Amino acid sequence: MAASNRRIWTLGFAPVKLAPMRSARFLSRSAGAISAAEVLFFFILLFFLIVVCVWPILTWRLHHYSTWAATATHSYAVRDHNGIVYLTPTFGKFFVSLPWLWGALLVATVLSGLFCSRKPGSAK
Repeated sequence: MAASNRRIWTLGFAPVKLAPMRSARFLSRSAGAISAAEVLFFFILLFFLIVVCVWPILTWRLHHYSTWAATATHSYAVRDHNGIVYLTPTFGKFFVSLPWLWGALLVATVLSGLFCSRKPGSAK
C-alpha cells in the first residue's frame, strides 16, 4: 500500500527520465556596460514620453495661452474645437507640429529599439 501512495504523488515519473535542462548563454559583456545604441534609445524614449504627456495638457490649457482676436503678440491662428484662436508664433508653430513630432519620435523609438536588440559583433 505504501508503494502505491508514492506512485500517486510522483505520477510514475522517475527523475532519470526527465530531459536535462541546458543553461542559457549570456552575452560576454559586463553587466554594467551600456552601448551607445541603448543610450540613444532611452534618450528618444524619454523625449517621446515627454511629448506624449505634454500634448494633452497643452490642448486642455490652450485657451489659457491664446486670445480670440489677433493682437500684436498673438498673431498665429490655430483652429480649435470652438473656432479659431490666436497664439504667439513660436508657441503656435510648436503646438501645430506636435502630431508630426509625436509620429517622428514614435518611429525613432521603434528603430532605435531594433538597433539595441541586435547581437554585438557578427554573431548570427
